[in-house]
Amino acid sequence: MKKKLTMILIAVMVFGAFSVSAQAAAEREPERPQIKVASNVQIPLRIFFEGRQIKGYEYEVYSEALNRAGYDTYVVDVAFAGIFAGLQANKWDIAASNIFITKARAEEMDYSDPYLEANDVIIIRDDDDRISSLEDLRGKVVGTEVGTTQAAYAAQLQAQYGPFEIRGFEDVETQFMDLEAGRIDALTLGHATAVVYIQERGMFEVLAHSDADFMIGSFFRKGDPLRDEFNAALNEMKADGTVAALYEKYFGYAPPEGSAPVKVWEEQYYPVN
Repeated sequence: MKKKLTMILIAVMVFGAFSVSAQAAAEREPERPQIKVASNVQIPLRIFFEGRQIKGYEYEVYSEALNRAGYDTYVVDVAFAGIFAGLQANKWDIAASNIFITKARAEEMDYSDPYLEANDVIIIRDDDDRISSLEDLRGKVVGTEVGTTQAAYAAQLQAQYGPFEIRGFEDVETQFMDLEAGRIDALTLGHATAVVYIQERGMFEVLAHSDADFMIGSFFRKGDPLRDEFNAALNEMKADGTVAALYEKYFGYAPPEGSAPVKVWEEQYYPVN
């Protein structure tokens, strides 16, 4: 009889423990789905490492938009040259790396509403007395990051002011090292990035700006409903001033009225370039 009572008590205890555990599991908040975002985490002000932590305007915009849409963000640090191929191959869900929204890209991928805008520049060393105009690029070596609108700008300059050699790079820092060392004579770059490098290093200057202004957004596979979820959260962030606050935090001044960080598009933006 004593043995039977002991078995009953054990069963009650086990069942009670199981019930408490099951209730705790039921009350526990379910795990949120994780979204992989591919970025080249070497872009000053936009997406960069501070120690081991990722910071930057674009990083905070897309991670907060995904947070509001109900997702956790996992950043994959990749070279820009492979960012679209990896997106199409399902290696990640979003490509967000200071990407200009162009007609060619719009045909192949879906993209978010713009949240930043920029243009491209070509820079030289400020002590290089051989180059004072675009005509002086003839016979020189111009660096550019592969697969970017800066590469297209370099090709445009070559057609107009060449011939000169275009040398492709996988990242911005290596370009600057080669420009510093004289292995290249100039390089094309996004304007905001160029300004930061010039301020930090003080040995470069802008030779010319491109005529084209580009809107910047995040890119998705064609037909992915995640784009619409992202846009809904992004527009909420624009409406409540979050995006404008992040812009001022990183760039040091409020975004201009009607610019991409504050404008809510009633219809989908379509690029003109």
